[in-house]
Parts: sequence; structure tokens; C-alpha cells
Amino acid sequence: MELRRLRYFVVLARHRHFGRAAAELSIAQPGLSQQIKVLEQELKVSLLDRGPQGVTLTAAGRALLEGAEPLLAASDELADRVRAVADGTHGRLRLAYSRSGADDLVTDVIRRFRKDHEDVQVSVTTGMSSWCLRLLQDGDLDAAFVRGVIREPGITATVVAEEEAAVVLPADHPLAARDRLTRRDLRGLPVVLWPREAGPTLYEELVADVWPDGPPQLAAEEPDFEQVVASVAEGTGVSVMDLGRARKLCPPGVVIRRFAETETEAGTEARTEAGTPPRYAVSLAHRTDDANPVLARFASYVRQPGPPGLTPPE
Repeated sequence: MELRRLRYFVVLARHRHFGRAAAELSIAQPGLSQQIKVLEQELKVSLLDRGPQGVTLTAAGRALLEGAEPLLAASDELADRVRAVADGTHGRLRLAYSRSGADDLVTDVIRRFRKDHEDVQVSVTTGMSSWCLRLLQDGDLDAAFVRGVIREPGITATVVAEEEAAVVLPADHPLAARDRLTRRDLRGLPVVLWPREAGPTLYEELVADVWPDGPPQLAAEEPDFEQVVASVAEGTGVSVMDLGRARKLCPPGVVIRRFAETETEAGTEARTEAGTPPRYAVSLAHRTDDANPVLARFASYVRQPGPPGLTPPE
């Protein structure tokens, strides 16, 4: 049986009249009659009693109608689901994001994507950038928000946002009296950072930007930003991290100082060091060969300027 003929039969059974059914189906009445005869021949039964006032269903016709309606509904539902999967509006999306960057922006865009795409099952996890990239390369993720401009074989990464970096230091540190700091101010100071292997790209960008004359004097390496801040609070050293995370994590006894943007802010003793504060990329990364339509839709959603997506840096 062809689904097309079943649809013809169901419409005819509803109207009980060939002319009205043919009009709804936008086919000629003789053509509809012929298709119903073919259906009867296929089933080797009579489905209709034809009369001058219209048609009535035989017992076989009523049985076919009873089974045809849910079958056609299931067929329509399946077709809709297949089209939705191809369009990226139905399916599964496995995401991760680095807790070291722009997590408010990222969690907000994920929340809005879920709301706008209720038929997409979105699962989310968090971890350091290197861990996220490893899961991505192993096929355990569809996409990950990671820190830095990523250049990895087989990975496509697009910068979707930026975060400003700032200095965190003990409240009793001599530099805490300054409203703004420069890169020069950090030279020679003991520094607390996270291990390079946790996020190599961000680590290298940070060191090259903030300490252009050479690597910092590492006083300690801590496994995550919470421990970095705790170490700073104990007076081990100062640190540099994204401003948003610093504002979330810094307890009493630790202060945040932004980098100077102008010579006036920097003070006369360090005018030559004033400039653009360090800013670090947040990139959306995925496997280059991943053809998941849901991933394509999500990537397009994220790249939209302003809400609902993230605004990429100029």
C-alpha cells in the first residue's frame, strides 16, 4: 500500500463523496476513483459501497480507516522529525565550557538556545580548556567554549567573545593603593598562576602579553582559579585572571585592580606603560569534520551579533 493512496482513502472516507474529496485533494474526480480502485485491488477487498448519493464504508473500509489514521499521523510525525533533525532543530548537543572565561556569557547563551530549541537535548559540562579540547578530539563532545585563539589539527575554532584581564592581589599589598596598574607594575613580583597544561593557549597569551620581557617569577602554581585566589589571599603572590571570574571569586582580603587604559590613569611615573588592558579570546571549538546539523545551528546562533548570541570582538 502506498501512503498516498491511504491519504486519498481517508479524505474520501471523511467526505463520503468523490467530488468533495477530489476538490480537497486538488485532483480530478476520475483520478481519485481510479486510485481507490487500485487500493481495493491491492487489498483484494471492497472498501466502499458506491451509491448515487455518495459512498459508505464497508466493514473492510471501516477497518482500514481505523488503522490508516494513526499510521498516517505517525508517518507525518516521522517526516517532521526527520526534517527537524536535518534542519538542526531536533537532536542532541553535547557542550562544555572552560570555567576560566566568560562563563556568565556562555551559560546565558546556552540557556537561551535551550529555550528557543526545546526539541534539542543539550547536555553541558565544565572543565579546563585542555580537558575540553581533549574530549572534543575524542568525540565525546560536539562543541566547547575554550580560552584563547585555538589552532589544533582537526579543530575549527571561532572567537565569539573576549574577556578583560585584571590583577588580583592581597588587600595589604603596596599596589592595592593604586586605582589602576600597568604591566610594568608587575615586573619582579612573585606570581601565582595555574599550570600551563591546564590551558596552554591562554597561559602563553597571558605570559607574553603581561610579561613581555620574560616569564614571571612564579611563586606557586595552583590547579584552579579558586586555589589561585586562595594562594593570593595568603600572600603568596599576585595573579592575573579574567575580570569576571576575579569578581566572583575574590574573598575579603583580596582586591582587584584593572589595567590602565590611558596615560592619565597610569600615573606620570608609568606613562609609557599605559595601553590597552589585556583581553583574552573565548572561542567556540568543534571538530572540523563534524556534520551534526544541531551543531551548525548552535554555532550560527552563538555568532549572531548581540542577543541571542554572543557579540564577537571587533
